[in-house]
Amino acid sequence: MKNAKSTGAKDTSVRVAGVKFRTPVGVGSVGGPPMQRERLTLDLYASIFLKHIAAGAGFICLPSTIHVPDALLSDLQKRAKPLIPPKASKRPAIFLKAGQKDSIYSLAPSGNTPQISAGIFKNSTSMLIEKLKELKPKDIPLIANVSGLGFYAETFVAGAKAHEEAGVDLIELNLSSPATVQATLEEGVASYFEKDFPLAPPGLFLGDQPDLVERVTREVSRAVGIPVGVKISAETGFPRVIELARRIRDAGGKFITCSNFSLTVVPPDIYNRGEAMWPHLTDGPMATIGGEWLRPLVYKQIASVARFAPGIQIIGCGGMSKPEHVVESIMLGATAVQTVTPVLMQGRNLIKRDVRFLEKYMEDQAYTTPEDFRGLALSHIKPAKTLHSTYDERRVLAKVDTKKCKGCGICSDSICLAIAVENKKARVDVNMCSGCGMCVAVCPYEAVKLQ
Repeated sequence: MKNAKSTGAKDTSVRVAGVKFRTPVGVGSVGGPPMQRERLTLDLYASIFLKHIAAGAGFICLPSTIHVPDALLSDLQKRAKPLIPPKASKRPAIFLKAGQKDSIYSLAPSGNTPQISAGIFKNSTSMLIEKLKELKPKDIPLIANVSGLGFYAETFVAGAKAHEEAGVDLIELNLSSPATVQATLEEGVASYFEKDFPLAPPGLFLGDQPDLVERVTREVSRAVGIPVGVKISAETGFPRVIELARRIRDAGGKFITCSNFSLTVVPPDIYNRGEAMWPHLTDGPMATIGGEWLRPLVYKQIASVARFAPGIQIIGCGGMSKPEHVVESIMLGATAVQTVTPVLMQGRNLIKRDVRFLEKYMEDQAYTTPEDFRGLALSHIKPAKTLHSTYDERRVLAKVDTKKCKGCGICSDSICLAIAVENKKARVDVNMCSGCGMCVAVCPYEAVKLQ
């Protein structure tokens, strides 16, 4: 990364593990489209991704996929912990608007048997890859999102090798999906602590165990000749994420995607004895949530990995709903950005808007490539005890703009003793004010400033 501005022609392309992306913006991996699957033709499926490209996506993330050959599956079924079979159901994926801004809850479709899961690549994704390779521009790389069954590294290896043979450019190991928590819950939690998971996609149950993540990453990296990365969970916090990143890097991983959807619970219906508020469900599962609320957690992961686990590239993913968020992610150390929920909430024009903003931003700031400003913010993240404050030379005070102030009293109706409402306007007692900025943060009318 560079610490100075550049001049010359602007180039928005980036390289992840040596693979060139036309732009650093793309759509993250999601499952199949929520529709009647018998009506989903290959051309319709491919059109989703081709429209991403037309909007400006610099790369394609394929749907999360498992591939386990019949002989391996048969062997694993003889020695794996039995899986409680899922209830037969035609229930589709379900989405529910969350109370948080630009955020959404989701529930994966009804659980699959090991046989169905093991055949996803053969029966769907392999044909999608072939179609996309036929129709997409040659300079748009394909990123495979590879899952497996249980804690068996060989199932991830099989999936990665199959995708490599099909012609993808990078492997992104999905060790972070919260969907299995939805499907298994008590069964999954018990298996997690026993370190003996049944033949179901393990997702974050595996991804929260650094020793298993390291083993899967190492075995897959040794088995294929294309770059391998890991999509980590939003549940992995600080400083655990640093150890995880170092282990992935040392095991041969070339990049980390921060992160996947997080796990939560949809608020209960307090007027109906706590029943779940999911449509057409009798009860409620754990929920996945993505969107705006997730971005601060993703920024924490990006900065933590960039600062404390150098030597591995980062793709940011989570709540990137404004074009400025792309630049912020890169300045914190990411090389590229994936977006999922923001595209659901705003449509593909978001991709076009992000790319155009990036081009103009680079022109205005005299940056030649995104690499010129990647990681610049890291040098400004320091221990609080070492920081210099201009407050030491000149006292800072809150000042109210009486034209904007509505006299709502929010600033004075909590713990601050330096501000009060008089004659329907907020007034600051300069003898009491410490310049903390809380009134600035809480004012709904932006009527207070520090100066």
